[in-house]
Amino acid sequence: MRDHRLIGLLLAPLLLFAAAPAVAETKLSDLAGTWSGSGTDRDTPMAAAQPTQCRARVTADLTRLTSDMTCNGQAGLMKQVRLAVTLSGTQFTGTAEQISSMRNSSAKPTRRSGTVTGTRRGDSAMLTVRFPGLTPNATVTMTLTSPASFGLTVSTLGSTLTQVDFNRAR
Repeated sequence: MRDHRLIGLLLAPLLLFAAAPAVAETKLSDLAGTWSGSGTDRDTPMAAAQPTQCRARVTADLTRLTSDMTCNGQAGLMKQVRLAVTLSGTQFTGTAEQISSMRNSSAKPTRRSGTVTGTRRGDSAMLTVRFPGLTPNATVTMTLTSPASFGLTVSTLGSTLTQVDFNRAR
């Protein structure tokens, strides 16, 4: 169950950063800046979804993007995700690291690192996050809705873990 929660927590931020490159006219460098988002998140496919608020800081050039995202769920789920990806043609490759914890919990934060691969198709990016061991892969779908906003969905084992809409922070 803990592995499923980690996948969901890691994938939500990945979508944020892979989203904009889904549109042919959009360059990775256009994503540089600060983004904010809101939606729902849950720890595992069996957990109840909770409202969440996210902020991300992105640094990017034409082929490389790095990001640092923090999300705070209303029911106490906190996560920090660091992403580094490279875009070559329509293919994404990179790494992701997620640190998650529950507010007011004495449990040690959980750290998970994995690899990211994916493809850009029209206004959408389809990503796969792979973690070592027996943790299932996570699928991330991002759809650019305007130059200043995008939506992302993270799923695993047939269940949606995260749905967040992001906007460029002002």
